[in-house]
Amino acid sequence: MKCPRCGAENLDERVYCWKCMAPLKSGAMGAVPSVTPTRARPPASPVPPTPAANPVGTGEKSYLVAALLAWFLGFLGIDRFYLGYIGLGVIKLLTCGGCGIWQLVDFILIIVGVMRDAKGNELRRAPNDWIIVLVIVVATIILNIFYVGFAFIESLLQQKGSMPIDLKPPGPIP
Repeated sequence: MKCPRCGAENLDERVYCWKCMAPLKSGAMGAVPSVTPTRARPPASPVPPTPAANPVGTGEKSYLVAALLAWFLGFLGIDRFYLGYIGLGVIKLLTCGGCGIWQLVDFILIIVGVMRDAKGNELRRAPNDWIIVLVIVVATIILNIFYVGFAFIESLLQQKGSMPIDLKPPGPIP
């Protein structure tokens, strides 16, 4: 069975297209539009495209930018504004990213590749974008762990009388 939206071939028992998730059978989504026959396209060029010239997604919005915006500024909804979801961006801004939960969910959806822009296009990816995102996320987590650890040690050192050894000199230095 061919998908009416993208033309992908699906198994007869499928309810939704495996590629674009369009409904294939009548049901809660309403009647399925009829499939119009299309002409077969001639093969593109005999030279195989290079990975850098042929990114995975074909949309206007970048996967890398969306992922980094979701990680660093997701609590302000900047990632949703970037992807074209203005209303959801405002709600996310007013709720501070759903107290961080919505921010984390959006980040995971972008990383996994489920999130699309407001026009329904996939995000444009380069082959090594996920490595860049992974390195930046791990680096910020490690830096935050060090920051919290050093802040904790500094707070312990600043408490009066908490040190068993007095670090002050015993008297005036001659």
